[in-house]
Amino acid sequence: MRGYLVGQDGLYHADIPEPDDPGSNEVLIEVKAVSLNYRDLLVARGKYGKAPPEPFIAGSDMAGTVLKVGRDVTRFREGAAVLNAAFKHWPAGKINGDWMQSLIGGAGVDGILAERVCFPADALVPMPSHFSFHEGATLPIAGLTAWAGVMTHGQVKPGERVLLHGTGGVSIFAAQIARIAGAQVIMTTSSEEKAEVVKERFGVSETFDYRDESWPKQVRAYTDGRGVDLVVDVAGGQTFTQSLKACALNARISLIGILDGYESVLNPFDIIGRQIQIRGIYMESAQELAALAGACEIAQLKPCIDRVFSLDHTLEAYEYLESQQHIGKIVIEMTS
Repeated sequence: MRGYLVGQDGLYHADIPEPDDPGSNEVLIEVKAVSLNYRDLLVARGKYGKAPPEPFIAGSDMAGTVLKVGRDVTRFREGAAVLNAAFKHWPAGKINGDWMQSLIGGAGVDGILAERVCFPADALVPMPSHFSFHEGATLPIAGLTAWAGVMTHGQVKPGERVLLHGTGGVSIFAAQIARIAGAQVIMTTSSEEKAEVVKERFGVSETFDYRDESWPKQVRAYTDGRGVDLVVDVAGGQTFTQSLKACALNARISLIGILDGYESVLNPFDIIGRQIQIRGIYMESAQELAALAGACEIAQLKPCIDRVFSLDHTLEAYEYLESQQHIGKIVIEMTS
């Protein structure tokens, strides 16, 4: 079957062996669509931890159809539309060290960028009924990470102000989820065109240019000197330092990514003086993915898809992700 592997020389197309028949608690899936994340790009470029000695299947997020179930699987039937969780083993609760080793599509754990994959039933969730497969493929990491940052750990409340950075998949999902929860959304971006889009399509109240180092002061001025209650920070680096300065008293920060680098130089009193709570977000459990899917059903939320590539143009999809031209998610359609 067709698919893409990550090896010592990066991402490449390959003929991949068919998966074995599902075990007693496993499910065989025909992959219909795959979405890309910044982490997938880091893995493909050899910048996400130590490269494993053997090639492995790329990709993290998919939506597909159940082809066959193991003898002890009762939650799914053939033909059901499903999504994969980010980890093969993190059903619920707090993550542990063993489960962390099961992160899909990285550190040698096979991903989902193949025509058929086999998964533990506990790592699958029914796809929202109003979603297409393209839309479903966007939830497992980007949607779930945003959900964790805004709801599970961010605990946003109606009327609060939420600060987001950039217009990638996590930030757009976070804007949608925060708005559903009744919060006001503020966003940083360097693109006037993207600023207009997020205001018109996603209800963002105001945007600020992150190239202007005074943007935290501008955010505080916009909020009448108070600052924001929650930051969903996908950037890290010095952006994280700036995020602290935009926070209100008793604010929370969900720290998610490292788009701005791994190192931050900060003043600890920015945290102490405002009593800021900082939570690292490393995706979430299958149980939380199910909660997100349910919320999408109730709110009739529709993911933002920037562009869809065919499987034959997967390398171009990764290059487009790297260009950072997109708003929302990039999807690969697996069927011809």
